Amino acid sequence: MRLFYNTIGLIPNRARIFLIGMAILSGGKAVSQEQEYNHPELKWNTNETAHFFIHFHQGEDRTALQIQAIAEAIYGPVTAFYGYEPDEKIHLIIRDHDDNSNGAAFYYDNKIEIWASAMDFVLRGNHNWLRNVVTHEFVHMISLGAARKTSRQIPAVYFQWIGYEEEKRTDVIHGYPNVIASVPISGTVMPMWFAE
Repeated sequence: MRLFYNTIGLIPNRARIFLIGMAILSGGKAVSQEQEYNHPELKWNTNETAHFFIHFHQGEDRTALQIQAIAEAIYGPVTAFYGYEPDEKIHLIIRDHDDNSNGAAFYYDNKIEIWASAMDFVLRGNHNWLRNVVTHEFVHMISLGAARKTSRQIPAVYFQWIGYEEEKRTDVIHGYPNVIASVPISGTVMPMWFAE
């Protein structure tokens, strides 16, 4: 505690006031990104198809049925093109609790998230956005799976070597580390920028 007070004493008064003000305004928390909450008020349902689990919350029944039809329609052509089929069903999660339109593929978790927005907003255009985003995210899952050389549960193996200085005192077990060499061997041989 004494070290803390001594350190605070080194900070000029204006900076102290600024830091205390920032701590009060942030509610005592310092976060760099907006946190997403799990929305416990939502009631979730799941539809199972031949190749997918479609998870959706109340109010998204129509979107879930559309995504289910789209996903099953694109499954054959995409997997045939890459010559790869997933080892288990992929989880498609449909969310519409925020004002977003996006999709994300979480390859190592075997899931795709689709943030469905209203289908009638002015700037959408006349293309089928839902078909585009589902296909785009599904292609991520298949292309990365086709490039995988190991199990999805082992994303990479790291070989590491650490060298130490010679000990200068008899009561010291190891000297200070002075060499660190790491060699990662990736299980998925495709750069993420190329997968996009």
